[in-house]
Amino acid sequence: MAERNRVARESHDTLAQGFTGVIAQLEAAKGAISQKKKVRASDHIDRASELAREGLREARRSVHALRPQALEEKPLSEALRDLIDRMTTGTTMQAKLTLDGKPRKLLPDSETNLLRIGQEVLTNALRHAQATQFNAQLIFDSREIRLNLRDSGHGFDPAKSHEGFGLQGMRERAEEMGGQFSIESSEGNGTAISIVLPLANAPESEHL
Repeated sequence: MAERNRVARESHDTLAQGFTGVIAQLEAAKGAISQKKKVRASDHIDRASELAREGLREARRSVHALRPQALEEKPLSEALRDLIDRMTTGTTMQAKLTLDGKPRKLLPDSETNLLRIGQEVLTNALRHAQATQFNAQLIFDSREIRLNLRDSGHGFDPAKSHEGFGLQGMRERAEEMGGQFSIESSEGNGTAISIVLPLANAPESEHL
């Protein structure tokens, strides 16, 4: 059961979210073509192609239970910032990541889970909420690490049942880290999600 849930989460967080990024870039290319801006359209198509290739690579890595390629090359904060830039460049969404406190290296699984949660929330903001603003905040303090994610989209009622694997997958990832997952949202008022991870789950001696 645990392995089935892992595969379901990884498939959702690589394939489904990757397709969302591709669609966003292709829609932006379509808009540029309608405005006869061929160079801009070509840029969007190039980004869509790269997102598709990256999604394929990540899907293959997830099958073998490997951590995301981005986290092999750079720290969590940079991986999150690059993810936000890639997915929102050329769209109508204004997005940013702010970093507070002194970054430190987490356990590999924790970094993977936080990156995937950030990717899921951003994907939902683009695909469902039609948000124009997305703010991510990664906070390191003496006792815990917090990832705050907020969008200006349509919002929804978290108490109602929702189709899809997204919310369930994020909660499961937070629980696997020994962390806390919270969500605040209402129709017309956007969505705010917070993940709090006790620092006891991170190595004491490693710093970025």
